Amino acid sequence: MRSFPSKAHTLDSLESQPATLDIDIFRFPIIDWDYRWQRPQQLCQQFAQHGYRVFYFSIESEQINNRNADFEEIRAKLRIEEKQNNVWLVTLCSYSRLNAYRDTIKHPLDKQYLKWSIEALKQRFGIHQTVTIVDLPFWSTLVFELDHNKVIYDCMDEHAGFSNTSAELLALEPNLLSRSDAVVTSSDLLCEKAKQLNSSVHLIRNAGDYKHFAEKPSQLPSDISNVRKPVIGYIGAIADWFDMGLVHELAERNPNWDFVLIGNTYYSDTSKVEMLSNVLLLGEKPYSELPAYLHQFDVCLIPFYINQLTMATNPVKIYEYLAAGKPVVSTELPELNSMQEYVALAKGAKEFEAAIWEALQEQNSMEHAEKVEKRRLFAANNTWADRYEDFQAIIMNELYPKVSIIVVTHNNWNLTRRCIDSLLRYTDYPRLEIILVDNASTDETTTHLLKLQHPHIKTILLSENTGFAGGNIVGTLNATGDYVVLLNNDTIVAKEWLPRLLRPFTVDDKIGAVGPVSNFVGNDQKLDFFVGDEIQGANEAWLNEFHELYNQKMRYSEMLGFFCVAIKKTVFAKIGHLDKNFGYGMFEDDDYCLRMQQAGYRLAVAEDAFVFHQGNATFKQWNEEQKSSLFTNNRTYFEAKWGRSWELPKMPLSLFINQSDPDKIAEIVAASGKSSVFVYCPDHWGAPKEEWQHKLLDICNEQTLVIALVKSYFNEPIHGIRKIGPHLYFTNNEQLLEKTNFDFIYSFTHVVPRGEFNGDAS
Repeated sequence: MRSFPSKAHTLDSLESQPATLDIDIFRFPIIDWDYRWQRPQQLCQQFAQHGYRVFYFSIESEQINNRNADFEEIRAKLRIEEKQNNVWLVTLCSYSRLNAYRDTIKHPLDKQYLKWSIEALKQRFGIHQTVTIVDLPFWSTLVFELDHNKVIYDCMDEHAGFSNTSAELLALEPNLLSRSDAVVTSSDLLCEKAKQLNSSVHLIRNAGDYKHFAEKPSQLPSDISNVRKPVIGYIGAIADWFDMGLVHELAERNPNWDFVLIGNTYYSDTSKVEMLSNVLLLGEKPYSELPAYLHQFDVCLIPFYINQLTMATNPVKIYEYLAAGKPVVSTELPELNSMQEYVALAKGAKEFEAAIWEALQEQNSMEHAEKVEKRRLFAANNTWADRYEDFQAIIMNELYPKVSIIVVTHNNWNLTRRCIDSLLRYTDYPRLEIILVDNASTDETTTHLLKLQHPHIKTILLSENTGFAGGNIVGTLNATGDYVVLLNNDTIVAKEWLPRLLRPFTVDDKIGAVGPVSNFVGNDQKLDFFVGDEIQGANEAWLNEFHELYNQKMRYSEMLGFFCVAIKKTVFAKIGHLDKNFGYGMFEDDDYCLRMQQAGYRLAVAEDAFVFHQGNATFKQWNEEQKSSLFTNNRTYFEAKWGRSWELPKMPLSLFINQSDPDKIAEIVAASGKSSVFVYCPDHWGAPKEEWQHKLLDICNEQTLVIALVKSYFNEPIHGIRKIGPHLYFTNNEQLLEKTNFDFIYSFTHVVPRGEFNGDAS
């Protein structure tokens, strides 16, 4: 089940790559692995059986009572135990001893040691991409800080209904609900609650292990060998939601029935039923032994109170009872309303008694065998294998929808090679295909393309040059992804580019296309300042800070450059493909953006996704007359088609683009409507960050415009006023700001005299 390579690859390492799905499952649970066998363990077992590696975390942490512990100490004390094939139980380290029920992650060292534990685990097993399934809000403080991670909140209980749930833990749930990439609920009530905070909510009810409970064991358990028939039974937790008073009344009114209750009786007063000879409290039993007891029952019970907890409960035991073909009588739980063909719902002792009598009479009726078979069939159609398929569909369709990357080539093999190298090195995405469409190259391109051997690279060689639109149409028609990325061959993608590019689609379902930012593009996707080169693309240190400054930022736009653009596959089905009348290229992106907006789609820029673009690679092979002629002809065609004049797109979103007039700069700052800050800094900004750099970034926010005196940024000189982040500008020239009235002036280099510039010193 592993699909795109998890490690960095290049063209030189393409042969014999495994077709594997590079996702591992983290389960941050609500119960320990060896506790009662329920939904968390059942689903983990299903993922493991389908080839995923599953890491199940313990409810209790390992305390490291050392404020000065380092990563190596945490790595050494991390406990990992293999529980079954593809399943490992992991006990994380923390500074304090943490229990997921009782505590919250507050101390900075707790979080640090927990994160180091996970990093050590990832290093040991070579884990990269993870899907984290969270059962309890306690974990929410940790899971959203994990890299290369998608979060599913498996909301299977109304936590407020448990008597031992703290207010602190409940306060964490809204954040978990709203920030999760997807929320799964086990009941309708929980589903409606989750929809108020998350747009991706899925109802996946509980299920049963049909094979385990359907088969009747040959040996009778010794502790029920003397029970009298009929046997009225219950299997599960006997806690404060269990109506022991109801069972006592039923047993007292019907001394000829024996009641067998299997389960831990914590938080339950059993004193009255213990006085009755026809009630057996057998305690907790191993999961493997439960079918032997179940098959001795004549009628099964679910005697729950109706309260905040049980109103949202979809009981696992119903599927287990029905797998054995047993009649079931339950209180009126909302989740069982749709199952009344298989379950009798009752209120109070008299209705329960009548329903049990009716179920007992069934055994002597002509319909008995038919009813047993209907119950079994229902259970057989509601197994944990079915629920795994539902979870798998969410992971594949929502968390990792398939992406088809189309690269159209025409000569320039060195550029194409660089592009493909970067795709294999930095496109860390589990469901991917790369479609290379060659537009009749005359250099060595076709020879090299034919040598590529990779299960997820498809090469198409065209006999004539069909142009940018034509080549991409061929690629799109052969694409099987949910999203199509049109990528020029003169690009170099950077790490995390694809998940960041796709993220806006999850924010707004009306978005039809998303583009990244770049160093070279003819609209406002162009960055005002970039650090890198045409060989490696983005400078790694610059890129790390760029991701930090712009993380998860997006904006809407009217125009996207098609050097790199992600488009929903359904867009092509609705409005058609690129217009081939634009020939070799130019204006087809303007045209298609208008067509998308005309059809009701929005366009977005993922401001934290960067793709290096060399620009004009194909047209550099042409002479000026050819390029001018193509531009003129295509502009004329575009304007005639749309009945409007073409206008130059907006350029970089910098307040001070091409500005060198101090008076104008002062006007711009005053008109920004933000608190203005000037900061004296050391000359050079680099990595790793020093204290002054952290302090400067802390000043930046939505309400503040910060201009700092810095002469070079990651060894690239600053000229004029250049935009570095959403609210941060660098300049090398104080004179540009001599007319500007700043609200505050700070310095990391000297004491600022009061009145320097025209602002207030602070």
